[in-house]
Amino acid sequence: MAAVFIGGFSKTVPSDFTQTNPSLPLLLHVHGAVFTLWVLVFVAQPAFITRGSLRLHRKIGWLGAGLAVAMTVMALIATYLAIHDRFVPSFFPPRIFLVMNTIGALRFAALVTAGIRLRKRAEWHKRMMLCATVSILGPGLGRLLPMGSFGAAAPLVMFAVSTCFALAGPTFDLVTRRRIHPAYLWGVVTIVATDLSIPLVAFSPPAGMLLRAIQG
Repeated sequence: MAAVFIGGFSKTVPSDFTQTNPSLPLLLHVHGAVFTLWVLVFVAQPAFITRGSLRLHRKIGWLGAGLAVAMTVMALIATYLAIHDRFVPSFFPPRIFLVMNTIGALRFAALVTAGIRLRKRAEWHKRMMLCATVSILGPGLGRLLPMGSFGAAAPLVMFAVSTCFALAGPTFDLVTRRRIHPAYLWGVVTIVATDLSIPLVAFSPPAGMLLRAIQG
């Protein structure tokens, strides 16, 4: 997942920050920095546990919690500004873009919250954090994959690829432990169920009203 984030964003940075659109550049800089810190924390935390640095792991974990709050808020703001300023990628219908990003941000926040609440149950904690990070793969995948060549199927392609990442954890459990940890039943089902709900919500009247209000 770290490779997806790095590979995807390396294809568009620094051009992401040189657009003429006036509303996004500063927010994108801050959001990008916070997003990068999350990936670094996500990779570093298991390493701290492996070396026995539990106290450092816990301290950095609270930094991660703060990053998750900032990421959620900035993701929602960036989404609404992108729609308002007609900055939505051409391969996503605006309704899909709005609902996909909103659900993705809220889902990420919910899974991180679950992971924090379960921090004293290590097997649950690490799997919920893994699922939380899977749930925000979209921006990296959208830059890494040739989304424009998929046409109207672009959202489905992103859904399929992110689902493969979501299923990697349960598959590893099944191979190495002969059973799937119940944390994945919650985390993966949450990811898949919310992804499946996107088109239903996106083309509902409330979503249309929200879209028109944001577009002004």
